[in-house]
Amino acid sequence: MRTTLLSIGLAVLVGVGVAMAEDAKPGADHAPATLSKAGKAGKGPAGGASDEQIADQLKAFCVKWMGFLETRERDNRKGVKWEKQPSGVSGHYVGYSKEYDCTLKDRSSNGTPVATIVYREFVYEKVGASQGEAEQSEAKQVDATEVTEIFRYAKGEWVY
Repeated sequence: MRTTLLSIGLAVLVGVGVAMAEDAKPGADHAPATLSKAGKAGKGPAGGASDEQIADQLKAFCVKWMGFLETRERDNRKGVKWEKQPSGVSGHYVGYSKEYDCTLKDRSSNGTPVATIVYREFVYEKVGASQGEAEQSEAKQVDATEVTEIFRYAKGEWVY
């Protein structure tokens, strides 16, 4: 098992991740967001939104993000690249946990709200004597990685 931690430097990435997340539909299964002491109600420098409003928007953003990952996993299952092996055929795809931890952190030094979402990424393998048999086989988890994504609140919305 390996662990992936995104550095603060990656938190400034904006664009592709946000565009993909905006296209995602919320998933049905999700864990509730948890709030640190930054989740208290009150006005802040984040576009006039209260901390309570920011926390509520974070919950919705995390559901949307996990919905994006659910869609990605479905697409990954459909797009498996099959490899011939001495014993037949195998293929791998990436999936994601339904459980996650969405946490509002203390504001950054410049007052920007910051949050993390932690979930697990899984690599699955399907094998069989032929591609058809492999496609019908039960997927076996062969790797797991804990992922921590860092988000910031800017211009009235959560961004990656």
